[in-house]
Amino acid sequence: MAKADLTCMSICIWVHHMHIDPLFDFLNKRIEDAPDYYLSPEQVPNSITGGYVQVALSFKAYSLLTSIKDWESSGGWMA
Repeated sequence: MAKADLTCMSICIWVHHMHIDPLFDFLNKRIEDAPDYYLSPEQVPNSITGGYVQVALSFKAYSLLTSIKDWESSGGWMA
């Protein structure tokens, strides 16, 4: 059995469909500002331009994202 570590984890976030490219640009360090994201589909705001998509990130990618933008700044669980 393999050693359990953070590489076996993935975290699901929800991102507006028009923010997928900026998300991956941010994760690949092509831009400095991360798009808003949500940890729960119930917390995403209403959108007239389309919906939100679920993205599964590695723990490393999620750590990079949260180092710049905390999910609570996107409304979080208290919205």
